[in-house]
Amino acid sequence: MNEMNLRGDAVDLGRKAGLAPNKRDVHGNAMDVVRRRPRVSVSKTVVPLIVLALIAAAAFSVISLAHRPAAAPLVDAGQLVIDVAKRGTLVRSVRAAGTIEPDHVQVVSAAAEGMIATLDVRPGSMVHDGSTIATLQNPDLQEAVVDARTQLDAARADVASARSEAQATRLDKQAAYATAVSQAQQDDVTSTADTLLHAQGLIGDLQYRVAKIKTQEDRGLAGIAHRQIGVDTADANAKIAAAQAKVDQLSAALAAKEAQLGTLDVRAGSDGIVQSVAVNRGQRVALGAEVAQVANLADLKAVLQVAESDLHGVAIGMPVAIDMNDGGTKRGFVERIAPAAQNGTVAVDVRFTQLPAGARPDQNIDGTIELSRLRNVVSIARPANATDDSTISVYRPSPDASRAFRTSVHLGTGSLDRVAVLSGLRAGDSVIVSDTSAYNDVPVLRLK
Repeated sequence: MNEMNLRGDAVDLGRKAGLAPNKRDVHGNAMDVVRRRPRVSVSKTVVPLIVLALIAAAAFSVISLAHRPAAAPLVDAGQLVIDVAKRGTLVRSVRAAGTIEPDHVQVVSAAAEGMIATLDVRPGSMVHDGSTIATLQNPDLQEAVVDARTQLDAARADVASARSEAQATRLDKQAAYATAVSQAQQDDVTSTADTLLHAQGLIGDLQYRVAKIKTQEDRGLAGIAHRQIGVDTADANAKIAAAQAKVDQLSAALAAKEAQLGTLDVRAGSDGIVQSVAVNRGQRVALGAEVAQVANLADLKAVLQVAESDLHGVAIGMPVAIDMNDGGTKRGFVERIAPAAQNGTVAVDVRFTQLPAGARPDQNIDGTIELSRLRNVVSIARPANATDDSTISVYRPSPDASRAFRTSVHLGTGSLDRVAVLSGLRAGDSVIVSDTSAYNDVPVLRLK
């Protein structure tokens, strides 16, 4: 038993030592044989170690490159807009485009119906008070004028006839009166003589009485003839007045027709410039139809189209600078603000303090409305895409202008082109205000 255990222990030790039983004796017992260990190749051990080392080195390089700061991008300084922060008065303003417009426009209408025979103006033509704009033709009106003249001539002939008839009648009545007076005088003489003869008894009572009656009769006829003159004169005057009234009526009608005929010449009512012409030659127009519009050059105003988002600070009376786009600037003030917006803009009327020479309707202009003045503030040119009361990042060039460093700036309120700086910059600091959004999150720029 002990011998067997000893053998087993020996086998185990042999196995641990690299020996293996591969033979047995005649009694069937295993015999230990010493075996040699295989020799390991050097190349098989070193090559994997080298590969692992290379892999580790490559990984270390990648990690090092990933954590290494990127090189600062190179930017052409000539393509940048650089401003210097200044301390002083900042004028807050709103800028808007607009046009020159007349405050009063005269609509020239046709005062009669007719066809456009001539058209003497075009849009942009200068006209004066009384200048002919167009001429109409109206055959019916012209015929009516001729007819009215004919009737007036006939009425005037009737007046002349009435006056002639009255004159002839008056002469006849005057002749009759004269005859009656003469007869009455003759009878009076005869009656006087008969009275003397009757007193002497030379004639009888009958003859005497007949002479007296005849004298009284002739005196009465003379009085009647005199009164007849007044009656006939009054009647003749009434006929003349009636004929004259008809003449006056026809004269008024003729004057009205001639006035209508005169309205066939369409004329301007004031000095100005023709803004539009609504008719063409040969066109028939009705009474009151628009022919043209004339703008009064003595009363021009500027109308700015202010964005609805910029209108909150605009008020009536604010000063305005108007750029006439010809090198000159005129002053004015806000006179009226339209109550409603159209297409996102609100019309703001600006009255000139002095009418600009050479201004014309529909002339394009640019206006700057002064909202307020911020005194003793640091300001810079408004950076690209910067809004009021915001914090933005900008680049500050180094003193030698070789690099620009990203810095945070807190902005206040401002105008269209400049904005106040609350913090981040001091007066005299340079800053890039052009668009640098392509270099977001880049702390430094190299300038060339």
